[in-house]
Amino acid sequence: MTKASEQQASVGVRSGTKWDVYCPEEDLNVIMLFPSKHAAAQAAAEHNAQFTPPHTAGAAVHTPSDEDPPHLTEAQREAFKKNAVALAEAEEQLRAAQQKAYARLKDVGIDGGSDGVFETCLSCGCPAYVETPHHPSAACRREHCGHSLANHRW
Repeated sequence: MTKASEQQASVGVRSGTKWDVYCPEEDLNVIMLFPSKHAAAQAAAEHNAQFTPPHTAGAAVHTPSDEDPPHLTEAQREAFKKNAVALAEAEEQLRAAQQKAYARLKDVGIDGGSDGVFETCLSCGCPAYVETPHHPSAACRREHCGHSLANHRW
């Protein structure tokens, strides 16, 4: 008996039951919260067809948890996944640019202080970021600066 069928047998099916796609090869529910077993089975078939040799995913009764995402369509899930990847890449590029900026400043004799933390703006050298009340991610309010928080701290 597969893990999906064991789960199904132990939980029982009632009206309003949601379904997931459980993939034994990945040992997790790869797609969650379908309104019917048929819809989950179709999604499982699509999942399985993406692999050579094909995976053996199948419909499984959804077991709610505190970590459940809201019900999303496959297109919505894909959009969130792509957003997460793009934002992670942007954060990595920002960290790399900040590290280069710190190194550039150290090369010309500007250091990060006793704890190594730069408070100086990396773009203009103003002494410290001045935040806007109720909007901490706004541009620096210090006269002649106006750069973002990312220019001030790492």
